[in-house]
Amino acid sequence: SYVDTIGNPTFETARQKYGLPKDMKDGATLHAFELSFKSIMENSPDIAKAGYTSIQTEPIVKIKDNRKLGTGNWYLNWYYVYQPTDMSIGNYVVGSEDEFKEMCKMAHQYGLRIIVDSVSNHFTSDFDEIAKKRQNKAYFHEDKQISDYNNREDCTQHKLSGLWDLNTQDDTVTQGMADLLKQTVADGADGFRYDAAKHIELPDEVFGGKKSNYWNTILKNGSQFQYGEVLQGDSGLDYKAYANMFRDNSSDGGGNTASNYGKTIRAAVGSNNLDVKMVKNIDTGGASEDQLVTWVESHDNYA
Repeated sequence: SYVDTIGNPTFETARQKYGLPKDMKDGATLHAFELSFKSIMENSPDIAKAGYTSIQTEPIVKIKDNRKLGTGNWYLNWYYVYQPTDMSIGNYVVGSEDEFKEMCKMAHQYGLRIIVDSVSNHFTSDFDEIAKKRQNKAYFHEDKQISDYNNREDCTQHKLSGLWDLNTQDDTVTQGMADLLKQTVADGADGFRYDAAKHIELPDEVFGGKKSNYWNTILKNGSQFQYGEVLQGDSGLDYKAYANMFRDNSSDGGGNTASNYGKTIRAAVGSNNLDVKMVKNIDTGGASEDQLVTWVESHDNYA
């Protein structure tokens, strides 16, 4: 990833031209929610001028085709891209793998880096839509819904919202996800955000008499920056362990979503009160401040 970015003269010239930070962990990320690769390319000059260091895409893997259901009200159906059917790049929402490569190349020309939203916890809820080579019940945890989100085994070994939960203790599943992430980096990605990361067990957690080598394998993909959707305040959740894991497996830092702090910032903005007293106390969950990724969003704007 570094070869295409801070190790590349064209990238460095553009980064310095727009005054963008050298390290991804020090910059702002534009969440390109519902934007295709083509749309991101069209807007790359303005994104760089606005001062963003990185652009985060929606999930880019193959998904169930729900175009008819989404006609006229796609904004209600954003969750379709979070229902993978395979471990291959390209879908009808964001574009093809070739377009992804082109987008990454253009972003780098403007001093920008690309973070991909990775759905590594589950596949679609419709088993029949899963790619034939993946239709093996051994590749998924048991067909049982999560009933207690504060129970770590239930939370990590069962189905979230009816979605088929990947068997993250299985070597075939682990290698398939690792290959996908490495290919994504080879195509130009610089980092990953892991959706539903808290629903994947940590390496030292034992369930059903088994440990998982999933995170230890898939995080070694060559990207610069990685962070997980691990929300603050969940009972029984080792927030710090997740934050350390993402940081230690990234060359430019990483961590977790600072959900509580994000709420504080949004409340301050919403009340037109940015007094330092409103935002100075960061709930770190035991992690260091540079391991927290803060989201400030509204219905119309994502930052």
